[in-house]
Amino acid sequence: MAIIWERMIEGHHYEVRTAGASIRLYRNGVNHSQWNPNRPLAGSIWDLLVLPTLFRDSGAIRDVLILGFGAGSVGRQIDALLEPERIVGIELDPIHLTIADGFFECAQSCQMVAADAVEWVQDNTSEDRYDVIIEDLYAEADGLPVRCVPMDTAWCAALGQMLRPGGLLIFNMIDPDKVKHLPIFQSKKLRQRFSESIMYRIQGYENRVVAFSDQPFKRAVLDAQMKQIIQKFPACRGVQKRYVMSRC
Repeated sequence: MAIIWERMIEGHHYEVRTAGASIRLYRNGVNHSQWNPNRPLAGSIWDLLVLPTLFRDSGAIRDVLILGFGAGSVGRQIDALLEPERIVGIELDPIHLTIADGFFECAQSCQMVAADAVEWVQDNTSEDRYDVIIEDLYAEADGLPVRCVPMDTAWCAALGQMLRPGGLLIFNMIDPDKVKHLPIFQSKKLRQRFSESIMYRIQGYENRVVAFSDQPFKRAVLDAQMKQIIQKFPACRGVQKRYVMSRC
């Protein structure tokens, strides 16, 4: 693995590293973003945030919002696999967005916004609605990821208001024990809105990615999408064996 860029900026240590065709961003020793253009599904933790979108037919997803964009791993994956009309990424750290532009080459396919995602959602007065909202809001402390926003009913409801009917609301959870306490499972109103849910995990990680919708997650659609992806990106062949999916 080679370090191709490194800086200490305002007390944070940034490194951009390459390993073969893969490019990675580390901040304070935590891997925040990773992308391989030859293998958009590489068996990494970021794959789990994308996999729920593959339960939708090709062309069904037009607008995607990513809260916690990092340097653009998920943005690049979604662009390569789904080709939506619009990807909006909100990221608190402007250095991440500079790296997303300069090293991850996100600017052509993603609209990147330097902002506090919580304030951005709360202050949003536009009528924009999204087919997918991915919430991955984490910083780090002592080399470990920590959540940036409480996972409460008001937050989930605010995100739900920005989602189109049939849309997907996707959360990255670093503590598996907290999944069952997600507000969508506890609130009758939210549970009625998001009646369908699935969960993904991957061996070697504690993370659980939970996706909610008011429409079913159809396995036949996923299988068809994966077949097309493997035809387009042969290096992805067999990667699905690493993913573990369950119904919530």
